[in-house]
Amino acid sequence: MKKVIFSLTALFTTVLMVAQSNTSVVEQSGDTNTANITQVGLLNSNTTSQLGSANVAEAIQGSTSFASRNGVVTQIQTGDKNTAFVQHEEDANEVFQQQIGGGNSASATQNLSNFGGNNIGVQVQEGNNNTATISQEGVGISGQGVLNQASQNQLGDDNTAVTTQGGEENFSTIAQTGNFNTASIVQVGDLNFGDQRQTGDANEAIAEQRGPNNTLLQTQNGGGNIATSLQGGIFFDSRGGIVNQSQTGDENVAYAQHEEDNNQISQSQIGDGNNARATQNLAFLGGQNLVNQVQIGDANTATATQEGVPGVFGEGNITTQTQRGNENIAITSQNGATNSSNILQLGDLNIAQDTQIGIGNSTFVTQTGTSHNSIILQNGTNNTATVIQTGGTAGGL
Repeated sequence: MKKVIFSLTALFTTVLMVAQSNTSVVEQSGDTNTANITQVGLLNSNTTSQLGSANVAEAIQGSTSFASRNGVVTQIQTGDKNTAFVQHEEDANEVFQQQIGGGNSASATQNLSNFGGNNIGVQVQEGNNNTATISQEGVGISGQGVLNQASQNQLGDDNTAVTTQGGEENFSTIAQTGNFNTASIVQVGDLNFGDQRQTGDANEAIAEQRGPNNTLLQTQNGGGNIATSLQGGIFFDSRGGIVNQSQTGDENVAYAQHEEDNNQISQSQIGDGNNARATQNLAFLGGQNLVNQVQIGDANTATATQEGVPGVFGEGNITTQTQRGNENIAITSQNGATNSSNILQLGDLNIAQDTQIGIGNSTFVTQTGTSHNSIILQNGTNNTATVIQTGGTAGGL
């Protein structure tokens, strides 16, 4: 076993340290490993430990123009052909990267374009051919990327995790167990929170949060599931929107998107081949809208759209869609304010469609059995419609 501190024999290592209080420890065992360390500033520390062959680890803290301040980098790689890269500047940034297996790649970049502080990025990968990337930055020319934290944990093979954060007090965690899973999250703004968890194979989670006070939870168990959450856009923040997506089974699809203002979306699917889609205030400003979609069974479809109309913000609308059985369809479209749509379907092959245009309209649809069809159109103010249909065999899980 070859133990190396600051210099290596038959291995390539470059260490450059400028200023005071820098510390670097490198240990490599195996053949053709490479470690490159460059540290500029105060109180920098680097620990690189590689066991195996053909591993590459590089850590750059600060530059001649910008010090890294209190940045700490620790990279541990066990196996062959792993690659890890860390680079951060300004301010008290910390990065921990550990890879066990072979062919893994990890990269962390913090505050190269903008000033920041107190950023922490942790990436742990066990298995083979996993990829993880963390980038934490400020916003704008003089924006501050303050108190950002990102943690990515992958167990299995061929998984991909990508986190990008800009603004203040963002937090993101990604945990993936299985193979061929992909998770990505982009958080721009203040006080954003994201949590992506996937268990199984070939799942995909996509999240974008722009604006203050966003919250995201994505949980997928099974295979081939896709969850997408888009809060805010380039021109409009999402404000206080909350998205909760949970899927258990195979090949389920959940999509949520909203802008302006305090909107909430909750989606839960258990079974296979279900599809839930909800959008809020993409064309009109609004606030305090709520969508709740629950589907238990197979091949069910739930669609909800909440918008305003000219002169009226799309706010205070409530959509509740609950389906238990197979191949049911629920569609709700709300244009206006304080509209309420409630759809409950128990059984198979039922269809319910609510369209509300105006203010203060209400619908209550309950269909139990098989192959029922309900279509409701409300245009005006304070209309109420109730539909109850039973017959056939009710589905149950």
